[in-house]
Amino acid sequence: MALDEAVLLESPPNALVLRVYEWRGEACTFGFSQRYADAKAACKKGIEPVRRATGGGVVFHDGDVTFSLVFPWDRTCAPETIYKNIHRGLHRTLKVHGVANRLWSRETNAGGVAMSCFARAEKADIVDAEDKKILGGALRKKGAKGLYQGSLRADVPREAVIGGIAHEFGRPSLELRSSWLEAGAALEARYRSAEWNKRR
Repeated sequence: MALDEAVLLESPPNALVLRVYEWRGEACTFGFSQRYADAKAACKKGIEPVRRATGGGVVFHDGDVTFSLVFPWDRTCAPETIYKNIHRGLHRTLKVHGVANRLWSRETNAGGVAMSCFARAEKADIVDAEDKKILGGALRKKGAKGLYQGSLRADVPREAVIGGIAHEFGRPSLELRSSWLEAGAALEARYRSAEWNKRR
């Protein structure tokens, strides 16, 4: 989470940087505006939730494919369009890899953000053949750049994510500069702190 934010803050304005990563064991993250107590109650016993810099609901990282994308965010581009573009690319490459899926097109009647990210599909999320959500994400805008953090619940290689992003945005960089790694290391203490995670 710290490194994702560091790439957003430190990369140049025209950066298109993709990270695809896994977790060491089970983990739980929750949206920037969510209450810590609610996230803690939703997590498995013994797992400490970590607040993301992006929005969205609680995400259980228990074998999912987690990825982040830092991209130029045109000031006229609505968040809904960004979700649709990212998810449309992934929808196509998941099909290539034999995963039956479709973009969720229905409006969600329930108000607000679902407590758990995968509790319900939002418009433009990806669902499987049984309409179960398998891809959700959250955004943050900083100046002329955006950060998308996504969780994909499908057994596919990382090349599927790379191909999906490339289809919509062009080939992303997978390289992390040493200055970004240093900035991420500096932010790590904040993400581990009670002040950050229990801020509300």
